[in-house]
Amino acid sequence: MDGTLKPVLKRQILLIGASLGTGLVVSYFFGFLVGLAANIAVLVGIMFYMRRRQLRAMRSFGFGDETAGGYSGGRVKLKYVCLACGQEVKGAKCGSCGSNMKKPLF
Repeated sequence: MDGTLKPVLKRQILLIGASLGTGLVVSYFFGFLVGLAANIAVLVGIMFYMRRRQLRAMRSFGFGDETAGGYSGGRVKLKYVCLACGQEVKGAKCGSCGSNMKKPLF
């Protein structure tokens, strides 16, 4: 097994064990339905937390928010050009023709 996978596996096993333990304790004290609702709420919260951490980690490498470049070239805003009419696009659709197709300019 690769050495870089061990911390990930440890974190996943810890998450599964903590979730199972919390679920059993909450179910024991508050009943099955309250325990089930609490488990679902905790797992959804953990998923959102992990997703936010992943996005923050990706931003540190220069990805996200339609920007290019990282530590070397600074933060550069990407410009998009409509493939149908050639106008500069700001947002999802072209302002002049309404097309959704665009390409980035570097």
